[in-house]
Amino acid sequence: MDLGHWDRAIIKSLSWVALGIIFVTLLSGSIPTTANDLSGLIISFLLFFGVYLLISIVGWLLIGFPTHWLICKFTDASYKFYFAVSIFVGLTLYSLNNQDSLLFALTAFSQAMIFRFYVYKKI
Repeated sequence: MDLGHWDRAIIKSLSWVALGIIFVTLLSGSIPTTANDLSGLIISFLLFFGVYLLISIVGWLLIGFPTHWLICKFTDASYKFYFAVSIFVGLTLYSLNNQDSLLFALTAFSQAMIFRFYVYKKI
């Protein structure tokens, strides 16, 4: 059972998704115009990274790594299995009817697809 280079893949998936969220946030009109706005933006990004990393690491420990192990053990580790599991997790989160559940679902899906790409470096 080849688990691939999961340690580097998890760091890359967390990083790319975090950069995507930051980029979308800045494009949505949150570009600071004053020094006070800039300091508030820096504090917000620090809080974002702390919460994002905490939630992502807990999610990977509880769902991601066990799922990756099961997929590698019982299947050919193709994208369709990662896609199916991330869609299932996303729909489960979305069914909670929380206002931010769609963001969590998209983040989980994006992390899983980027992780799968980097873990084996093949399509």
